[in-house]
Amino acid sequence: MSITNVAIYVRVSTDRQAKKGDSIDEQLSTCKNYIASKENMVLAGVYIDDGISGRKIKRGDFEQLLDDVRLGRVDLIIFTKLDRWFRSLRHYLNTQAILEANHCDWLAVDQPYFDTTTPHGRAFVAQSMTFAELEAENDSVRIRDVFDYKYRQGEVLSGKVPLGYSIENKHLAPNQDAGKALHIFQFYAECGSLNQTIAHLESDMGIIMSQDNLKKSILKNKKYIGAFRDNDHYCPAIIPAELFNRVQELLAINVKSNQKYSYVFSGLLRCAHCGQAFSGFTRKTKKKAGGFYTYPYYKCHGAYPNKRCVNRKIVPESSIERYLLANTKTLLQEHIAEYEIASAKIIDYDSRRVALLKKIDKLKDLYINDIITMDELKRDKEKYMKELEDLPRNQDQKDLAPIKKLLKMDLDSIYKTLDPAERRQLWRSVVREIRIDDHKNLKIIFL
Repeated sequence: MSITNVAIYVRVSTDRQAKKGDSIDEQLSTCKNYIASKENMVLAGVYIDDGISGRKIKRGDFEQLLDDVRLGRVDLIIFTKLDRWFRSLRHYLNTQAILEANHCDWLAVDQPYFDTTTPHGRAFVAQSMTFAELEAENDSVRIRDVFDYKYRQGEVLSGKVPLGYSIENKHLAPNQDAGKALHIFQFYAECGSLNQTIAHLESDMGIIMSQDNLKKSILKNKKYIGAFRDNDHYCPAIIPAELFNRVQELLAINVKSNQKYSYVFSGLLRCAHCGQAFSGFTRKTKKKAGGFYTYPYYKCHGAYPNKRCVNRKIVPESSIERYLLANTKTLLQEHIAEYEIASAKIIDYDSRRVALLKKIDKLKDLYINDIITMDELKRDKEKYMKELEDLPRNQDQKDLAPIKKLLKMDLDSIYKTLDPAERRQLWRSVVREIRIDDHKNLKIIFL
């Protein structure tokens, strides 16, 4: 009597863990009892994938099982049901080819009618796999629909929340750290440097994180402006939309400058013709006493080296500084006056938005108390949601403090004492971008 080396494979997915007959212990017990009932079978190993979908091919213990099959350590693989093995026809067929090449069979203990030794049996298995895959896809769609509904209701489905928020009654609510989140956005918007922001977080706030984590969890996180997925009213906003958008613009700048020199206007200059960012470079001249003078310049990234733009002017950093020092205060005063006139005309839509949200909440009470039908609830809710979506978003009030602070400065005197990094931070506090045309004309866009 030949001995058959049998491997037990057990898999549970998170959405089916609690279903009767699908727990790890139950599957393992069923398979061990099957081996014990056969005189010629010995247990070669147990392979368990916990919380892994049957639609995935990359599973830890499953991959180890296939390695052992290739090494000739397994003659037969058993599991309780076919859907514990696979729920994807393509992955099943690919794996079956590996098993056949290594003379390894499989058996579903609770479904002995599956037989891969005949053409009809293999066709039946393939057909069953097709239905299993369809069922898995339908399950996925149903789960996704439930999640989408909960997201639309502003519910939190994860315990991980952004800095500055807590979970209250399944919804995000600002907490005592909301000010920290706002400060991080403001600091980055002023300095424009991820490295400088990370250093500030660690030294001054005791927060340690990588660049990727800073961008993903904070600076690019739309929850800070109240939005998530397709819901623009997912949670209360902590960050003004204008500040958030400013940060996104800074993050999107992807022109790498020479890191050996600290450019004052890095990330602020744009071509008035093609919209590309200007990149910095330096030219050097020898000093009589030895060493070099270094002079920074800027050029359109669309013109050099790509030659896709007509703006091939080379602009010295010093000429931009002279223009700003001579004109900034006058331009800022005009900017403030224009903003204050425009602000007086803005309509406040907050009260209407709050009223609509209250009406939507009241609909549920009316339905529960049998005052309206489900059809009426859906109809009225759709009407209110449409009106809510059509309401213009209020413009966030600009923070004019940095501008007014600069206007009070003796700018010419102070500017001479600043190093390039400090000068860059100064301009970033009030300037969104500077557009330069092919005649070296400058247009300042303030924050």
